[in-house]
Amino acid sequence: MTTGDDAALLEELRAMWTTYDPPPPDLIPTMIAVVAAVDLDAEWELLVLVRDSADEPAAQVRGLGTSRILYFTAAEGWSLDAELDGGQVRGQLLDFDRDLGSVEVVVETTDGQSWTTGLDEVGFFAIAAEPTGSIRFTVRYRRRAISSRWVEL
Repeated sequence: MTTGDDAALLEELRAMWTTYDPPPPDLIPTMIAVVAAVDLDAEWELLVLVRDSADEPAAQVRGLGTSRILYFTAAEGWSLDAELDGGQVRGQLLDFDRDLGSVEVVVETTDGQSWTTGLDEVGFFAIAAEPTGSIRFTVRYRRRAISSRWVEL
C-alpha cells in the first residue's frame, strides 16, 4: 500500500526515467512475445495423447478386459504405446531413430510416485507398478525430457 508521499515519489521517479532513459519503442511488444514464447518449446515437445482405450467401446473379446491402452505421439515423429494392466505398465517406443539404450521411460503420478525403466533392444519396456489417480509418461534421452499431459485413470 502506498501513501500519498510514496505515490508522489514513484511518479517523480517515473518522470525521471522516461525523460533521461526512455524505454525502447518496441520494448512492450518484444517483452510480450518473449513471455508468450517461453513455454513454446515445452508445448511443442509434449507427448500428445491420440488414443485412449477408455474413450472407446470395450472390445468384444473373452477375458477380463481390465487393461487400459494409451497411445501418444511426439512432434519428432515417434510414438509411445502403453498398456496398464494388473500391476504392470508395459509398452513400446516406436519409430524412434536414436539409440534406444539411452532412453528412459518414466511413469509418474500426481501424488509423487514415480517408476523409471529403460528399453530393450527393440524399444519395449515393462514396469511393475499399479499407478492410481492421474499419471503421465516422460521419455528421457540424452538431455531431453518429453512428457505427456496428466491422464486420469
